[in-house]
Amino acid sequence: MARSFTHFLPLLLFACFAVIASIALVMTLSGERKPSELPSALIGKPVPPTELPSLYNPQAFVNIEAATSQPYLVNFFASWCAPCRAEAPALAILAKKIDIIGIAYKDKPQDSQRFLTDYGNPYTAIGSDNEGSAGLNWGVYGVPETYLISADGLIIKRHAGPIDGDILREELLPLIRSLQKQG
Repeated sequence: MARSFTHFLPLLLFACFAVIASIALVMTLSGERKPSELPSALIGKPVPPTELPSLYNPQAFVNIEAATSQPYLVNFFASWCAPCRAEAPALAILAKKIDIIGIAYKDKPQDSQRFLTDYGNPYTAIGSDNEGSAGLNWGVYGVPETYLISADGLIIKRHAGPIDGDILREELLPLIRSLQKQG
């Protein structure tokens, strides 16, 4: 009897996994579950200390938490990331409204530079996070990932995934305008 049960155990485990995956897929497609709204423990907290070598000059450093008097965005990207290519037009629009600091995440500098040549460079500064340690400190799940930072250095919003026209119009631009009015 025990032998026949262990024979079906892998099939039973697979069936359980398939049911859970199906529920998650249905919730995502119906809009009940939004992967871009993954929780972040950093919302409302100061920007993590982040100093990275500059993408174009490794002897210089980009200090992300440096005091600023204006809101800004921090965008994690990589040349190997297809959704990063898709969000390039939205970042170009955002760059006309707000400063964006880029962090090349787990990418070779020459590949990141080629990516920016091909898809445009919306960034005011770009740090190179080759090992992914800055991404770990920020709680990055994957790229692209974007954080909206207030003028006083607090993380206001985190968006996981590519920024598209809807996210731009309905979420980011209204928040940016609101923060800029406060400043």
